Amino acid sequence: MKFEPLVKSQGNELFRISDGAKLNLSDLNQVTFENAVSGSAAICAEKITVINLCWNNVEIAAESYNEEGLAALRDYLKKLEDAGAFAFIAVQAGKPLDDAEKADSFIKAMVHTARRIKDATSVIGFSVASELMANDAGKALDANSWSQWFVNEMNVKHGHYVYFIQNQLLTQFNIDVKTAETPYILY
Repeated sequence: MKFEPLVKSQGNELFRISDGAKLNLSDLNQVTFENAVSGSAAICAEKITVINLCWNNVEIAAESYNEEGLAALRDYLKKLEDAGAFAFIAVQAGKPLDDAEKADSFIKAMVHTARRIKDATSVIGFSVASELMANDAGKALDANSWSQWFVNEMNVKHGHYVYFIQNQLLTQFNIDVKTAETPYILY
């Protein structure tokens, strides 16, 4: 199932395609995975919802995924969709990705997550994990970066997504994304 993009990145900012309106990223509805799947997370159509998701929320053992939790996450995202709201998934490994094998396992878990929520049009994208960016410290986010590896793997089946990076990570890891004219959205 492929969707047409609902939003686009321009100058590292987020715009709705239907009317060109710039979307506010300074006041986000922060939701934990646990609150989303328990049904206790608020539905807020006026703000973009950020669902904070850790690797261990998804992969409960090597290549064994929390299908029940992902189904409940999908249900929450469908409620956001019904309310006309947008969301993105802010991912974290929760531990260092100190070799390519660990990074690959993390990326596969996030791709699996995207597959399980693929029909929720409320989802406009994913964030790039700080642990991936740590590997890219002092470098450009180019074709050889782990951040771009993540984006490339996600885009195989989810080309309509946009990708988010927290501003503070750019300073922390000495990455100058703005001058690189990247498609990343900064928040």
